[in-house]
Amino acid sequence: ATESMASASHTNEDILYQPDERPSHPASLVHGFQSVMGSIGAMAATVSVVALAGGQSEDYLAWLFFASLVVCGLGRILQTLRIWRFGSGYPLIVASASAFIAVCITTLADGGPAMLSSLIAVSAIFQFAFISRLSLLRRIITPTVAGTVLMLMSATIISVVLVRLPDIPEGAPPFAAPTLAGTTLAVLIGMRLFASPTWQQWVPIFGLLAGCAVALAWGLYDFQRVDEAPWVGLPANQWPGFDLSFGATFWALLPGFVIVVMATTINSISDTVAIQQVAWRRPRATDFRVVQGAHNLLALTNLIAALLGALPTMIGGSNSARVILTGVAARRMGVYGGAILIAVAILPKAIALAVSIPRPVLVTYMVFMLSLLFVQGMRIVVNDGIDGRKAAVVGLSLWIGVGIQNQLIFPDLLSGTLETLLSNGMTTGSVCVIILTALIEMTSSRRKRLNVEMNLSAMPLMDAFLRDFASKSGWNEASTNRLRSAGEETLASLLSHDGNHEAGSAKRLIVNARRADGSVELEYVTTSEGDNLEDRLVYLSEQPEIQHEQDISFRLLRHYASSVQHRKYHDIDIVTVRVDEIGR
Repeated sequence: ATESMASASHTNEDILYQPDERPSHPASLVHGFQSVMGSIGAMAATVSVVALAGGQSEDYLAWLFFASLVVCGLGRILQTLRIWRFGSGYPLIVASASAFIAVCITTLADGGPAMLSSLIAVSAIFQFAFISRLSLLRRIITPTVAGTVLMLMSATIISVVLVRLPDIPEGAPPFAAPTLAGTTLAVLIGMRLFASPTWQQWVPIFGLLAGCAVALAWGLYDFQRVDEAPWVGLPANQWPGFDLSFGATFWALLPGFVIVVMATTINSISDTVAIQQVAWRRPRATDFRVVQGAHNLLALTNLIAALLGALPTMIGGSNSARVILTGVAARRMGVYGGAILIAVAILPKAIALAVSIPRPVLVTYMVFMLSLLFVQGMRIVVNDGIDGRKAAVVGLSLWIGVGIQNQLIFPDLLSGTLETLLSNGMTTGSVCVIILTALIEMTSSRRKRLNVEMNLSAMPLMDAFLRDFASKSGWNEASTNRLRSAGEETLASLLSHDGNHEAGSAKRLIVNARRADGSVELEYVTTSEGDNLEDRLVYLSEQPEIQHEQDISFRLLRHYASSVQHRKYHDIDIVTVRVDEIGR
């Protein structure tokens, strides 16, 4: 069995509520509130910077914030569902994407709000196309890439966030910011290290309340803004519509939007993979249909954002970190969080209350979350297996991203269009890890392919294919027999999994084989349905006896293969089996 299988067999007792479980309505309300406290302030900052730096009016700013809150709230609610190929079934945070700040400001300044809506709509169509072809990019968007992007997000954002740590009102004592930050951090760390799982679910709100309590005692909480805000209200109608002229400015700005869409999509793919691994008491293999469903809905959310005149959205990168911190992954929490955002959109006083949280308190909480996110990304990379080439790719991409973000790598050479495209460290680092991964893939040994019908008649054809491949690879008899046995049991497992044994099936099976560092990697591409083979292998490793006759193939596969990965996409299944050469 693989190390990943063995590590997955343990039970995660820190999970209080799995996605399919329902905490009480009061608890769900509090958890939903926890999940939006930080994001409302971040959204307010993003919207304000975009609107004002883009030369727009206060009325447009109010409309932009209102529409963005409604779109993000609706997106959160719909993400908890799985309707056809839309939605993830997980409580994913949907928020206005700060990565779009630069391109949105340029668009508002050069083309206006109507052009911004048109660009968001067109880039959403690119997003649909990208995610629909995710299976074709499986050798590029790997767990190593996903984990590296998570680490990049944490490492690049944390420097931006920490700059805001000393922000306190004028006239406050000089030690006020360290005291607020220290109080918040002490509560977060203390509860995380020593509280029971039942209490750990409330870590975010206790940490934020502790910091705010100290701020209140020192008179550092801005209640004037809260007092001046009305209880209920709608902004003046500033709906921008669409600019359908598609002039030169539109085509000049479109590549920047597409690049940022691809970068944020890759980032959110990483967190959508990660949350599946931390949201269940018994860890599950990644289901890429969940990833596709989440991003199909995200693209739909961006189309709605374009229609309402809101900012483009992304799936927040801290979903898995939040689940690790609180132990709560219930869908009901996502519904409440989304409903709160929609309600807040028409409650200006609630917006003012959230935005007025002192910066040292909010920054300390965000740094704590980003730290957990970095470790989760590192875990994904390690579980995918580290060799010399992967280590070089991960390390180089990570520090290029950090260097670019902190303007340490030839900042004088980045100007104009290059500055817009490459000044964001997460985007640059993500592009770097993808290019290097693609380079490794292109320079790897060529794959041999077998294309057969998906039935029992394929067994002798596949056996001859593997025997010939092992012979040309110079494998000895024992290693050849292990490879043939692993191939046979994989096909047997797929057939029992699929329930399709008869000849004349319309389904096809493609087997790709290639050499890889003393091993052979077999890739089975088929359209079978059913449970994930990785989950089945983990389940069998916990059972003392064979429960069903077809379980024999699963157990034998676990014996012959050094690793098994099963990726399920819409309309296609991909099983990757690695077999080590005996004697190496």
